[in-house]
Amino acid sequence: MSILLFLYVLVIYAGVAFRDFFIETDTAMLLLLLNIGSGIFLRKWIAYTITAISIISFYFFVIPEHNSFDFRNYQHIITFSVMAFSGVFAVRLTQSQQQKIAENKILRAELNSNYNLASVLAALNESHSIAKVSIAHLEQHLQIRAQIWLFSPQPYCLITHENLSETRYQPLVERFIRRQQQDVEYISPVLSLHPLDGQSSMFGVLIIETLSEQVFNPILSTLISLSLARSESNAALTAAKEANQLEQMRNTLLAAVSHDLKTPLGAIIGSATTLIDTTLDLPQQTQNELLQSIAEEGYSLNRSLTKLLDISRYSIKTVIPQCDWVEPEEVIGSAIKRVERVIKSHPIKLCGDTILVSLDYTLIEQIIANLVENAAKYSPAGSGIDIQTNYRRGHFIIEIADRGCGVAPEERLRIFERFYRTEQVKVKGTGLGLAICQLIVVAHHGEIRVLSRSGGGSIFVVKIPCEKYELTDIYE
Repeated sequence: MSILLFLYVLVIYAGVAFRDFFIETDTAMLLLLLNIGSGIFLRKWIAYTITAISIISFYFFVIPEHNSFDFRNYQHIITFSVMAFSGVFAVRLTQSQQQKIAENKILRAELNSNYNLASVLAALNESHSIAKVSIAHLEQHLQIRAQIWLFSPQPYCLITHENLSETRYQPLVERFIRRQQQDVEYISPVLSLHPLDGQSSMFGVLIIETLSEQVFNPILSTLISLSLARSESNAALTAAKEANQLEQMRNTLLAAVSHDLKTPLGAIIGSATTLIDTTLDLPQQTQNELLQSIAEEGYSLNRSLTKLLDISRYSIKTVIPQCDWVEPEEVIGSAIKRVERVIKSHPIKLCGDTILVSLDYTLIEQIIANLVENAAKYSPAGSGIDIQTNYRRGHFIIEIADRGCGVAPEERLRIFERFYRTEQVKVKGTGLGLAICQLIVVAHHGEIRVLSRSGGGSIFVVKIPCEKYELTDIYE
């Protein structure tokens, strides 16, 4: 402002001091330029005041009737009138443009704010998180306190501003529902209810309490409605998918139980019936064979039932590793002991350094037992099973290699699915052993994969991130 005043004084002074060199219209043009600058940089009433003073100064000092307000030449009257009109018009025009620019800035800021809110809401899938972000946005950017109510299965407050009471506004929500009102309801100048509409009907209401003069943009309620409706739809779709998957798993489980469990039960019942038949005079060797068959089938049945129970327990996301310092050789020995009946005809070769690693003893033992049992089932009798342990780059690695039929490339992912059985070799089992292994490995944030072994067979590689404690110095 000081610079503009100085320029006004300088132009008037120049118009008076150099009147022999400048004509009045030159001074008038300079003053008009300054008036435009005043309209751009100064407030409205200040710009009009300075413009009026400049016009009067031009009339008093510059027009040839110097130091007076007399007009003796009609051309001077025209010059003064044009200058007065153009000055006021220039200020008005520039002020109008400045106002439009300010409005555009506000609109641009509002659009950016709404876009940022939409981007954040698009990344959220849970209704409570969407509502929480929306409430925080309304308070931060618009000084608005808000509550969000949903109507299903019955009216309840999803989230509220900390300074708003649920019980206070519950009667308003219930009345809003009874009226089935689809438009905004204004309770007072600062309190209003905005419907949240889904694809088919209204599913909630947004209550806002305005603390400032800023106007609530209906686009915000539409954005919140769409985000919440998407969240509710996703939740319903997820529930439907889970129910469908549960039903499919039940059907598959029933099929597995009826097929894989009925066979050993039939063998047990047949052998036991033969043994208790008093009309039969069986040799001692035959009796021993039948008893051996009952024991083996019972063991097989027990392993199958154990895996069915394990997969049911692990499928509900309750696998939480309880890590402690364990020695891999000890875990492997315990796992081999669990499945010694299955692998009795397969020599085991163990190779690895003596170390301590932080793992869940029971879960890792189950992984090893399942993989060793799987290797024995799909390998010919007498073939060896190699187990190698290692620790590299913060990961405990165990490799179990066999000389079996191998795994076709197209089956290397499918064999970890529940109840999946390869068609290459027919063996007893439920098809759950590898699925259980994968669940446990994922719970440890690790990975499991199968590779082809040179010369035939497969190598199952388990890689689990964990801490390691060296024991080399102790044993030396």
